[in-house]
Amino acid sequence: MRRLLEALVHTRAFEDRMHAMYRSGDLLGSYYSGNWHEAIGVGVMAAMRADDYFCPLHRDVGAHLMRGMPPEQVMASFMGRAIGPTGGRDGTLHYGRLDLNTYNPPSHIPANFPVATGMAFAAKYRGEDRVAVAMCGDGSTSRADFHEAVNIAGAMQLPVVFVIQNNQYAYSTPLPLQTHSASFAIKAVAYGMPGIKCDGTDVVAVHDAATECVERARSGGGPSILEAVTMRMHGHAEHDPGDYVLPELKETWAKRDPVALFEERMVAAGIVSQDEAETIREDARKWAIEARKTALAAPMPDPSNIEDGVYAD
Repeated sequence: MRRLLEALVHTRAFEDRMHAMYRSGDLLGSYYSGNWHEAIGVGVMAAMRADDYFCPLHRDVGAHLMRGMPPEQVMASFMGRAIGPTGGRDGTLHYGRLDLNTYNPPSHIPANFPVATGMAFAAKYRGEDRVAVAMCGDGSTSRADFHEAVNIAGAMQLPVVFVIQNNQYAYSTPLPLQTHSASFAIKAVAYGMPGIKCDGTDVVAVHDAATECVERARSGGGPSILEAVTMRMHGHAEHDPGDYVLPELKETWAKRDPVALFEERMVAAGIVSQDEAETIREDARKWAIEARKTALAAPMPDPSNIEDGVYAD
C-alpha cells in the first residue's frame, strides 16, 4: 500500500514538473497529461510481473516509472536530448525499452493492441508463463485495430489484458457521441471474454481488477477487457485548452483526485502519518526537480549519428 502511494505521488510530481516545463519552453513539443490517470498506470503495473509484456498509452508515465524508466530519461525524450531512450529521435513517449519489456506506444492508438495480441500469441506458442497488457483510451475503441486485436485474442484464448482508459473524451468528442453502449467493459461479451469496469481514480480498485485479469490470463483463462473510468483533467495535450469540456463536469471530477484520495485513505488507516505523507510529497517534488536538472544538462544528439538504429546491424 505504501509502494502504491509513493508511486502515485511520484507520478503526480513528475506530471506537475512536466506541465511547468512545457510552459517554460523546456520541451520541444507538447505534453500529454496523465492527471487523474495516475491510479490506472500504477494499479495495472503493480498487478504485473517484470517479465510480462507491456504496451502503454501516452498518459501512462507512472507505469513507465514503475517499470524502471529513469525520470530524467523520460523528460529527455520530450526535450529531444541524447540521453532519451531514442537518443533524441522522438519528442514524446514513442519509445520502447526491450530490457524493461515496455514497447512503443504508437501515435495511432490502439495500434499497440495488435502488437500485444501478437506478443500474447508468441508467449502461448512458446509455452512461456507471460502475459501481455495493452492500454488505450475510450476513443481508440472506435478504430478497426481494436476490434481485430480483441477478436483474434478471444478466438485464440490468448494471455492478454486490454485496458481501456475511459476519460470521457476522445480528444474533443464527448463519450455520448462516441458510442451508444452502456459501457466499454460490456463489449467484451461480443468477443467471448470477461469485461470488468472499475473506478479509475481508486488505485486499489484498479489493482484488484487488473490482478484478476492478469491471473486469469496467466492461468490459461484467456483475455479480458478492463475499463477504468476517470476524467481527463487537461486538454488532449498541453497545447489544447480543453475549453469544450463542460465546467460542471470538471468541477465534479475535481473532487476525485486519485492521489489526494489515496493519501487521505492511507492516513485514515494509520498506514502513514500526516507528517510521513507530507515528507513523501516533498521528496517526490525534489526528485522531479533533480530529474529536470539532469535532463536539461544532457547534450543534444550528434547529427552525424542520425542514421544509427534505422536498420538492423
